[in-house]
Amino acid sequence: MRHPWLRPRIAVPLAAVIAVVQLPFIHAALRGAAPVSAAVPYQDKFDRASIGEAWWSNGGHWRIVDGWLYSPGVGNNPLWLKARLPADVRISFDVRSEAPDGDVKWELDGDGRNHSTGYVFLFGAWHNRESRICKLDEHAFTLEEMRAQLAAVALPYPRELDLWEKIRQPFVRWGARRDLDRLQSGKFDGPFVVKREDLKVERSRKYHMVVTRRGGTLRWEIDGVPALELVDPAPLSGSSHDRFGFSSWANDTYFDNLEITPL
Repeated sequence: MRHPWLRPRIAVPLAAVIAVVQLPFIHAALRGAAPVSAAVPYQDKFDRASIGEAWWSNGGHWRIVDGWLYSPGVGNNPLWLKARLPADVRISFDVRSEAPDGDVKWELDGDGRNHSTGYVFLFGAWHNRESRICKLDEHAFTLEEMRAQLAAVALPYPRELDLWEKIRQPFVRWGARRDLDRLQSGKFDGPFVVKREDLKVERSRKYHMVVTRRGGTLRWEIDGVPALELVDPAPLSGSSHDRFGFSSWANDTYFDNLEITPL
């Protein structure tokens, strides 16, 4: 006897519902790279009334105000430049935050559509507590933090385990040892961050940012002073990692005088 769900009056509507639910994922898989309508070298002073065709975002009321690109707390919906970046590049711009929490953000080598698909830069994030360069995940650990956590999992303290934990523990320890080996050999390719806690955003102050990427080395300067450097053992590359975008979370942020130059 066939299962009741295989009867046409149940199977057909169920298949239709499943197909509708999966449509956004199918579309995302088949739509290809983000469109291109600008080229590098690129400059933008935002001295016009509207943002224009060179930029794209999937959310947030991005607009130009008094010659500045205005990000009104767009909730991690970057405004992407529709231009492919070279592997080695220099990006500079001015920025100011009109909130006591700071939280200035931008993204390098993302996919041109989605947040946190490349390297995310955070200046005064989480109520002005930290500044970071993040690979793929702004909530990731530093390599040192990751190494300590993996070591604790790979060599746990002896303790009483229930049956499920006794079965699961050898696999967890094996995975931790594998990731530790990758960290030690410089082959780790997952998300990680570098961070500082002493970089704070001053409200209404204009900062000049410069970011350079040469291979797997990303350097960030603020007003000519080195801020952070990230050295990636497995640098992001390819058509899904070649776009630049401005961003913000919940604060009013203003950007201006963008320059992108190949190196």
